[in-house]
This record gives sequence, structure tokens and C-alpha cells, in this order.
Amino acid sequence: IEMRNIMHRLIQLLKRYRHYRQYQKLLKYRKYSRYGADFRSIARIKEYIKDCIYLIVLRVFYIFPIKKNRVMFMSFEAGKYACNPRRISEYLAKNYPDDVEIIWAFKGANNFRWLADWGVSKTVEYGTFSFYRYALSSRVFVYNMRIPAMIPFRKKQTTIGTGHGGGAYKKLLLDNPSIRTSDQKIQELSASHTDILVSSCKYYTKYVVRGAFAHKGECLECGMPRNDELVNNHDNKTAAYIRKYYNIPADNKIILYAPTYRKGKRNEATDYNLDVRGIVEAAKERFGGEWTILYRMHYFIKKRLPADTKGQHIIDVTDYGDMQDLLLAADILITDYSSSVWDYSLLKRPCFLYTTDLDEYLETQGFYVDVRDWPFPLAKDNAALVDNIAHFDEEQYLKDVHKHHTDLGSFDNGNATETISKRILQECQK
Repeated sequence: IEMRNIMHRLIQLLKRYRHYRQYQKLLKYRKYSRYGADFRSIARIKEYIKDCIYLIVLRVFYIFPIKKNRVMFMSFEAGKYACNPRRISEYLAKNYPDDVEIIWAFKGANNFRWLADWGVSKTVEYGTFSFYRYALSSRVFVYNMRIPAMIPFRKKQTTIGTGHGGGAYKKLLLDNPSIRTSDQKIQELSASHTDILVSSCKYYTKYVVRGAFAHKGECLECGMPRNDELVNNHDNKTAAYIRKYYNIPADNKIILYAPTYRKGKRNEATDYNLDVRGIVEAAKERFGGEWTILYRMHYFIKKRLPADTKGQHIIDVTDYGDMQDLLLAADILITDYSSSVWDYSLLKRPCFLYTTDLDEYLETQGFYVDVRDWPFPLAKDNAALVDNIAHFDEEQYLKDVHKHHTDLGSFDNGNATETISKRILQECQK
């Protein structure tokens, strides 16, 4: 029966590939696409077909037995050592060094060999023989973005998706009105591979886990591990480290500007048109002291700030590895629709929204919770943003943030890392 199912799947894949090739020939003669000049959907169809084939072919790695204490981590599609997987990995390495074998997958694994000093047993290159061998022989596989859809995980393995954003704000994946059918297929395929998803609040469980991610399995409602340090925030060592790392005077306060990514738009840092001088002056007027702006673009943005901004209180921190360190160091956060507002609100520090394309964003993307109901002062232009900073009402803001956490049903209590780590240990002992 299983062989019959495999043959049926192969036949279906060959039919799809034939249709794909016919469509490719058509594109040579006319630039036609449901999405205009963007042919990304065709590439995604090709990716989906490849994933389905890999799901069959990679079963050859079943010859390697599952190692009970082996845990594999991957963050931002093997691009970084950061976010929730990093916190869980470090917790396990510190508290249970003899009980787990920690494996990390990276694109450019040689650049992360230093992790051996941080309790990581092995780093492997994503997409190689070693990667598939360790992925399919690990008892637990932890990721934060999208699980590799082409890996045929076994029934005795447990996959845990931690997510990489809290709260429930902009519409994601299957809820995105602009989603392509090919992206939808890949997401549904990925969802079928995940056993457990982690949630930061009740709204996230309802709209993201059960909706946008199409997850029907277990949901661990314990908060985000990367937010534990924001909730607890017992010391200021991270802030001091960031100041030293970027040569920021110890007495200077920090504004972190971190807008989200707009697909196909605003591809350069200068496209965001932030009034740096006006913001700094407003911050001085309202909060006092000297200020430095840390400018963090989404990692998809290729063109960064020009060199002549260095004398304008700006430092480009786009390439810094972990966003949470920057949030801990920041005295003010300015963003637009990024889920970092949820993380930063746990610090109870001032956060402002700068949304120059709000009307368009409402139409093309949309939100689970109306952006005008978020507790963060909203501005559509620089003048309004400067005014919001200059006339910031801290007492009202704290009340609004508390209500926001209550309304969305926050699970972030500072113990998420421990909760998920213990669950991983339980899985390893089965």
C-alpha cells in the first residue's frame, strides 16, 4: 500500500512538472503572471515539486538510527544563531551538558565553529549529507521560522516550532490576502511536519498557530524563550555590551529604529525617510540627555545607510546577530508593523509607530488587531512622530500596555525557556 501511494505521488509530481515546463515555455514569448513582473510564484512551484520529491528520496537516511539525546537547532532558515532556538540551546548546554547532544545547522557552518565553546556539540552545513543525516537522526528538531518542507521526519521524532514574533499583529502566511497558491502549498506541507508550536498569547494561538500556520497539533502556551530576558531584565549587562560594541558613550541614551519588511517595496534604507534630527531633538526635550539612533533594517534589505549619515547620531546595526540584545539596550523603540513591539512592550519602555504607508498596508496586508488599537502612539508622518515623542504620556502609556497584554492574553512570564527545555528532555527520555 505504501509503495502504491509513493508511485501515485510520483505520477502526480511528473504531471505537475510537465505543466510547469509548458508554462515556462509560455513565459518565453510573453511576460504574463498573475503578479505582474514578479515570477516568484513560478520558482515556488518548482520548490514545491522539489520538496515533494525530496520527501521520498531522503527516506534513504532512515538507515541512521534516531539518537535519543540528540537535539538539532535551526534559526531563521539556518541563517543565524539567534532568537528562541539560541535561548533554548544555551539553557540546555548550561544546565544539562551531559544529557543532550546539541547540533546546529547553518548556511556557512564554518563561521560558527566557535559555538563549540558554548556547549554546541557540532555545527553542520545546511543542505549537505551531514545535515540530512543529523536532521533525520535527532530525537528533537527545533526551528523558529519555516521548517524544511522536504525533510521526511519520522514518527518517533518530535519537531518544535518556536516562532520568531510575539503578539498577533500583521496578517501572516495563509491569512495574508496576497499569498500565492504555491506559497500556500509549501506552508501546508511544512505545517504537516510540525508536532508542537509555541505561543506567546491567546490571540497568537487563535489567529497565527491555528490560522496562519494551519497547525492542528499541540500548542505549548508558555511565551517566547527570547522574551524571558525582557520580562526578567535583572541587570543591564547587555545594554553596556551594546554601547561598548558600537562605541556609544556610556551616558548616551539609545533610540532603536527597526521597521518591518515590505515585499517588493522600500528596498533601500533611505526609502524610509526618517527625520533623524527632529527625533533626537524631541527625545532631548521630553526625556533629556544625549541620544544615539541605532538603525536596523530587515535582513532582506540589501542597500544600507550611506556613509555620510555617520555624523548624524546614526549607527547602522542591521548586521548585528540578535535583535533582542538591541531591544534590551534601547531606551526608545520606533517601528511600524513589526512584532518586535510585543517583545519591547514587556520592558514597559516607550515605543512609537511610524507608519507612512498605513492605508496601503491595511489594504494589501491587514492586521489581526487594528493597529489603531495598539497601545503605541501612531504617526503617519515625521511631524506627527516628533510630536508624539515630545508629548509622550508615560502614565497613560503604561496603562494601555497593561490592558494590551491582558486583552491579547499574554503567556510571557519569564519561564518559557525552562518550560520548553524540560519538554525537550521529556521527549529525549521516551
